[in-house]
Amino acid sequence: MTDLRAQIAAIVERDRARTRQVEESGCTDRNPLYAAVSPSSAAGDPSAAREGWPRPGAPGMGEASVGAAATSLPFEVRERRIDVGDLGLEVVGRGAVDPLLVAHLGLRGEPPARWQDILFLDTETTGLSGGTGTYVFLIGLAHFEDGELVLRQHLLTDIGAERAFVAVLGTELEPYRACASYNGKSFDLPLLRTRFVMTLRSELTVDESHLDLLHPARRLWRDRFGSTSLKQLEDSVLDDARTADIPGALIPDAYFYYLRNGDPAVIAPVLEHNARDVISLVRIADRVARAVLLARAGRAPDHAPAAFALARGETDAAFACYESAYCDGDNPLRLKLALAFARTLERRGDLARALRMLETLLALGLGSPRWREQAEARVRRLSRKRWRTLDRAS
Repeated sequence: MTDLRAQIAAIVERDRARTRQVEESGCTDRNPLYAAVSPSSAAGDPSAAREGWPRPGAPGMGEASVGAAATSLPFEVRERRIDVGDLGLEVVGRGAVDPLLVAHLGLRGEPPARWQDILFLDTETTGLSGGTGTYVFLIGLAHFEDGELVLRQHLLTDIGAERAFVAVLGTELEPYRACASYNGKSFDLPLLRTRFVMTLRSELTVDESHLDLLHPARRLWRDRFGSTSLKQLEDSVLDDARTADIPGALIPDAYFYYLRNGDPAVIAPVLEHNARDVISLVRIADRVARAVLLARAGRAPDHAPAAFALARGETDAAFACYESAYCDGDNPLRLKLALAFARTLERRGDLARALRMLETLLALGLGSPRWREQAEARVRRLSRKRWRTLDRAS
């Protein structure tokens, strides 16, 4: 506990020093996309809007005030708006939703009709173990509106007033039936559901359709980068590494310290961490969507496991992705995709190539007995089909 307090004290001192440096120099090295947001002028009011909010890169946007809102309410609502162009989005947030495309984003449930119907979310909690004793004290919610990403952060400043806090969250979540998260299906949503049941005796409906981006991220990038944490993907995929970030293990202690002392410098790194998680979630979703569209255009990923991941469930992109994965992958990956690739080749009418591929793998003695049995059955069926085709041609 002493070590945790020392680390929190160091984070607080770092934040204060950086604030002093910004005030003296008028500049900051933080990515303005992720700067902590200011309290809404109507904190606690879910209908509050921020007109004329400065865009990223505008004067004063790098370091925003994180002081307590001038309100007697035991929670704050902080809002900012970011232009879609400033986020570098090419697919997500633009145009209609392609149902097959969102399936690659980890969709479970009915696909939403518009990007505006999806709520991106991330929570910060008083512990990582879950259960009825774990509180959600901060939630970042983002949605698209009029060409902008609207990010709203709800911060509980009095844990004894959780019921009012959750009631406001319910008002904000109620219009949505689709959400996007990063491992939210296993962590964020179960915790939120527990808090709703315990405080309001009500249920959540925001995840009737759920895009959990952890799973497509693992399929696309785990073999290449090892870790698929948001922090790792920011560095490896977005090329925007975190240079100053509070460790997740310290967040609960920082929050309890903030409750005792009310020091806004303690909670500032937590707010920035949460804002960054939500915005990175949106940007990673766009990178996955871009990869799908490039594969459909014949430009499959040059990393074999990623190409294989995109081939599944795709019709237009399947051939290019399977071919790339088969040519660049190792033998275990070739065995994994060979039967599906053969089916794709069969649909394209290339029976000879499908047969050559399967016969080569069998001749090399590769595969488990079960795989070899399936492959041999496929070879017999394809051979009969090919002979019938040749007979009709002659």
